[in-house]
Amino acid sequence: MTERLAIIDLGSNSARLIVMHIYHNDAYNLVYHQKEIVRLSEGAGESRVLSKEAMWRAINSLKVFAHMCELVQADKILAVATAAVRNAHNGQEFLQLVYQHTGIPLQAISEETEALLGYIGVINTIDVKDALLFDLGGGSTEVTLIRDRQPLEMLSIPYGSLNLTEMFGTSDKITEEKLNEMRNFVMGYLHRHTWLKNLSLPVVGIGGTARNIAKMDQKRKNYPFPKVHNYRLGPMAFEELWYALIKTNLTQRRKFPGLSNERADIIIAGTTIAKSLLDVSRGTSLAISGCGVREGMFLKYYLERKGQKEIIPDILAHSTHNMLLFYKGNESHHYHIAGLAASMFDGWQPVHKLGSREKSLLNVAALLHDIGIAINYYDHARHSAYLVENARLFGLTHREQMLAAVVAGWHSGYSAKYVRHKLYSEFLDQADWQVARRLALILALAESLETTQMGLVRKVEATIAADQAHLKLITDDPVVIERQAVVQHKKWFKKELGVDLVVV
Repeated sequence: MTERLAIIDLGSNSARLIVMHIYHNDAYNLVYHQKEIVRLSEGAGESRVLSKEAMWRAINSLKVFAHMCELVQADKILAVATAAVRNAHNGQEFLQLVYQHTGIPLQAISEETEALLGYIGVINTIDVKDALLFDLGGGSTEVTLIRDRQPLEMLSIPYGSLNLTEMFGTSDKITEEKLNEMRNFVMGYLHRHTWLKNLSLPVVGIGGTARNIAKMDQKRKNYPFPKVHNYRLGPMAFEELWYALIKTNLTQRRKFPGLSNERADIIIAGTTIAKSLLDVSRGTSLAISGCGVREGMFLKYYLERKGQKEIIPDILAHSTHNMLLFYKGNESHHYHIAGLAASMFDGWQPVHKLGSREKSLLNVAALLHDIGIAINYYDHARHSAYLVENARLFGLTHREQMLAAVVAGWHSGYSAKYVRHKLYSEFLDQADWQVARRLALILALAESLETTQMGLVRKVEATIAADQAHLKLITDDPVVIERQAVVQHKKWFKKELGVDLVVV
């Protein structure tokens, strides 16, 4: 039976609703997302009192969310409010009004809880071991130092893109004097926390400002893939973007490529906080996470429900398995193919000369190569490639995901049309195409050995001897059909790896 989980995150600037489905086989998937700009902390200032106008803007948006929860028949609603509500003197009054008018059990969470949920959302979806994580909202910025995938230090900065904009009046054209005043204010606050200094680590950003940084940089570079999660840019590229922004007025920013219109007035303050964090910590790169508090809330709920720890040991294996379950793939069949492919990869390493990272991509493609059948059996390899390309696979760079998609698409044989595919050709160079062909060859052989889907070939031994590649089939059956299927790939094998394939 499907469990429908609605998750609401009410921030200082915006309110968001996501709906996640957890299916009977434990697969999960995002099925709905809605965002509303509420500017809840607007005008609160030093009085820290939410205005009636702001409260009712938020309540009216939450009424819509409550209606959507009814429409999707949500079994459970998890709803949190962050800085604007927890810092407001009338925050409790607001929470009561929300429940009275919407029925949503909204709770104000602490800075520590907000930082922890953001950390859970990132560490389970981006492959980082050591990093500085920041969650930049409208009214606060949560900063977490991650070492060996564990949170070591946490800090809540009481300034975000909205309240910093109000403090320094940076919504329109900004003077150099005002910019320096704001920069010095933020830098002064950060310098008080010595553990932030000179970390020389990747910096990971969560929140609307971070996502807009990715979108703007993608527009500047004509990036061919609109995916924001795990998009990366260097400190110099970010600095160039920041300098381009601070020269503009509000009207110009509303037309700035990649920048959301509703964020044009607060982006200067937001990007200044991000730049200050990069400068103080000497960040080596900036990675953008599309996952944060909401995903952290979901994963915490999902993993606790299964009796598991909140940190997933292998995020690529977990997300690949989830995709296989979601598309109702035959688990035993696909894991058997993946095992056969891994054995051939290891045994023939001297001729294909690929490494452990490529082996991981082969495993992803092996497990997901048939998911295109969910669309249509005919030409399902092409459908599989599209689904892998767009799947929520975590732990891969965008280029690696494209590579895995091509391998899945070639599992029945090489096809030149993939090389002509504009998106793939933008990401992959000649060396990548060679890697894709070699991985696809191994996958095609592994699938051939499971043609009957009866598991007749229990395992294989792949070796290199006398300029030949030997493939020994361990089986109690003549496996005539499987052998015939393998033989069809001998010519491809010779062309790609330069040696003859001998099946024993």
